[in-house]
Amino acid sequence: MLTFAGLSVRAVALFAGLLALTGPAAAGFVVLTTTENDTIAEDMVVLRFKGSIVPPLADELRAIAASLSPETGRVLFDLDSPGGSLTETETIVAVIADIRKSRRVDTLVRHGATCASACVALFVQGDQRIAGGSSVWLFHGVCFAHTNVPSLSLTDRFIDILREAGVDEDFLCRLVDEGYVTSAGKLWLSGYELVNVYHANIITQLLEPWHPEPPYSWPTGPIGPR
Repeated sequence: MLTFAGLSVRAVALFAGLLALTGPAAAGFVVLTTTENDTIAEDMVVLRFKGSIVPPLADELRAIAASLSPETGRVLFDLDSPGGSLTETETIVAVIADIRKSRRVDTLVRHGATCASACVALFVQGDQRIAGGSSVWLFHGVCFAHTNVPSLSLTDRFIDILREAGVDEDFLCRLVDEGYVTSAGKLWLSGYELVNVYHANIITQLLEPWHPEPPYSWPTGPIGPR
């Protein structure tokens, strides 16, 4: 069975499902360890992020990185984001690069979660990049505020982040040549399409689509002595 940072893909799916039960997170990183969730390995810290990529997120991540225990050998970014600021994204990428000097970094986008726009640049920083086939992905050009017309120079900076992370060159050329990132508009794809149709090398492993669960049922009648 394929493994994810020491866990089986099935275990990752179970872990992701348990995280989903915690409900929506406030903007910013939620730090999870084996203390909060016993499916997390003792040497792993999970940084769960749901929200827009805007300041002071990079400063928050830098502070978290500085507080990591020497025993922490792996950091997993669990992402669900509509994107955000390119400048903040570039700063976060630099912080992640510093983390990777001494620890393994992996990324996760769960089934049904979204990784849109600038989020993709963060996702591809993982050594192993796991996502659900039903995850949602959005690509578009980088725009200034109050316009949907891409800036070609800013878009080139975004494309370079993806290229440096090893994203398939043919996929990047397709984004440019077909106008997906150079004209106003949005390209929506599923995790399954990124892997099996576009072969983009953004996702390195798809989560299994079938998640077995223990059967349960709620009482349908009154509860109590008869």
